[in-house]
Amino acid sequence: MRFRIRRGDLEVELEGDFEYVKGKFEDLLEKMVAQIPGPGPEGPRASLPSELNGIVELGQDGRPRLTVPVENLTAKEAIALLLYSTHPSRLSDEDLSSILSSSWKTTGTDAIRARASELRREGRLVAERGEYCLSGAGLQWVRNEIIPRLRSPAP
Repeated sequence: MRFRIRRGDLEVELEGDFEYVKGKFEDLLEKMVAQIPGPGPEGPRASLPSELNGIVELGQDGRPRLTVPVENLTAKEAIALLLYSTHPSRLSDEDLSSILSSSWKTTGTDAIRARASELRREGRLVAERGEYCLSGAGLQWVRNEIIPRLRSPAP
């Protein structure tokens, strides 16, 4: 297995059997997350990426809230936007259900798990120990398809 990740000027390539690459990637990801400001054990993110202005906002509790009408998003897109807004931190199905139910529409944990499973099969989501984050393909999907579609004027 070969895996390459690029972040700014830093590029890392891992090659070897699956377990080796997976272990090294997880170690690297933990180190990267520790160096990047965002939500985590120290508290929620102080701000959102600027491309989410008008789509997602931070509530008084510091959690992201969707501000687009329900009919403009599918459940998978809503989940992806929330995960994008908290990237690289992970959210559990309970967190996603709570946030979506309070800012978008009532969405149970079973529905979250079903949509997350679909996103995972599509290669857009990484699930680990009951928590989710977007994969590189998922990040690109949000940046290149979801956000531009929400920003474009209605026909």
